[in-house]
Amino acid sequence: MRSENSVKNSLAAIIGQAISLIFGFVTRIVFVRVLGEAYLGVNGVFYSVLSLLSLTELGLGSAITFALYRPLAEKDDEAVGRIMNLYALAYRIVAAVVMAFGLLLIPFLGYLTREVPEVDNLLIIYLLFLVNSAASYLFSYRRALICAAELDRRNSLNTSIFSIIQNALQLAALLCFRSYIIYLVIQLMVTIASNIEISLAAKRMFGFLGHVRGLPPPEERREIWKNVKAMFINRFGNVAVTGTDNLLIASIDVILVGLYSNYLLVLQTIQTILSQAITAVTASVGNLIADGGERSGEIYSDLMLAVAWMYGFSAIALDCLMTPFIRLSFGEGLEIPELCVHLMALNFYINGIRQPNLMYINAAGLFSPVKYKGFVEAAINLGTSLLFMSFGWGLFGILLGTTVSHLATSMWWEPLCVDRHYLGGHSLRRFALGNVGYAVILVLAWTATRAAVSFCGGGVGGFILSVVIAAVLPNLVYLLFLHRTREFAYLYGVGRRMLDRLLKRLYSR
Repeated sequence: MRSENSVKNSLAAIIGQAISLIFGFVTRIVFVRVLGEAYLGVNGVFYSVLSLLSLTELGLGSAITFALYRPLAEKDDEAVGRIMNLYALAYRIVAAVVMAFGLLLIPFLGYLTREVPEVDNLLIIYLLFLVNSAASYLFSYRRALICAAELDRRNSLNTSIFSIIQNALQLAALLCFRSYIIYLVIQLMVTIASNIEISLAAKRMFGFLGHVRGLPPPEERREIWKNVKAMFINRFGNVAVTGTDNLLIASIDVILVGLYSNYLLVLQTIQTILSQAITAVTASVGNLIADGGERSGEIYSDLMLAVAWMYGFSAIALDCLMTPFIRLSFGEGLEIPELCVHLMALNFYINGIRQPNLMYINAAGLFSPVKYKGFVEAAINLGTSLLFMSFGWGLFGILLGTTVSHLATSMWWEPLCVDRHYLGGHSLRRFALGNVGYAVILVLAWTATRAAVSFCGGGVGGFILSVVIAAVLPNLVYLLFLHRTREFAYLYGVGRRMLDRLLKRLYSR
């Protein structure tokens, strides 16, 4: 049942995101053509600034979601209600802190956007970004309860529907008014509406919400706070790496931030689809751990194969298709160097294969052992990026700094944490040897696909042929090497059972 819940949640997340993806790309294409590269650059810079401000969230989401697994498994509504009261109070404080710090940054806006004087109303634009960031914390805490209860399909439905509404309204605003201000106002209103809707849905699903009074006992609050502090220190690295990259790029050229953000949109859209699928599975792992499940080691291996395949195929497709897609969608002359595209795809894969470890860290509450990783990772990323920039490597140097920081920290620190503190001395070897094998398959699939795509030529016809090759060839290579493994047999069996159930339902109608 737990496996089937995971698959259902994952499929719902993927389908929902795929639909909103189409609307998002159409809106971005119109955005570039109507407002131009300068506004795109400002959009990227302010997004990075507000990403850094999101550090004030302190990892509350992961820590409190972990705290929910056991009372949900024990059906202790009173305990769940008290934890949610704590969550609500904490997120109101976070929203206020984000607003306060964001307002303190106003005097420095000129330094961040000094290369784009043709953009009007910068202060209003920034304030709309800031209010939207703060508003995202209001009511949204109830999403965590839905996800922890393995009901992420409902959250995916909310996210997808409101994403489609937002993109449709923003598209109309761009075409009718050519106004970036109205574009951002729509984003703010949809953020608030989405959070209110999911909050009301959670209240209907969990009738005790709003009726339970008080906070968790002091000893439980201390445990949550300990996990929050550990998650904050770790979260610092994840946010700082992404945020500082864009700010470093802006120090070279704000327009380059806009060009890079087009590629980043493609990459992050795929990342969001896959991440939602992973998030949907995390709740199942958390509940397995809460029940004292004995299959955690096998499930760890199953997840390793799943993410290596998903992220490997996706990285190859992104590397082969991003530049032709940008050229066809946004126009000629908006490309970034091909070496940078290769590094973006590689970083995407490296970040992807970390997911089983991050899933177990979040689900098992292993926050303290990784708490200092964030500082180390951020320091290595900033130091190596600045070093490579001093060589005149520009965007390539910044992306290479991210690669180095991942390899020097996350790729051994996180599996070591899971190995020592939960899976009992087996996962580190499994992770290392498994990913060496998956890396060999990746290189073979990547080389074959790049070679095949190189013969496709340009234009729409060449792009369509490249899409077909990138969709089929890597998966055939992965299937050739992995179809006899236990992990593949298990995942295939789960998928087959789900498909049989779906077909039976369709025929019964």
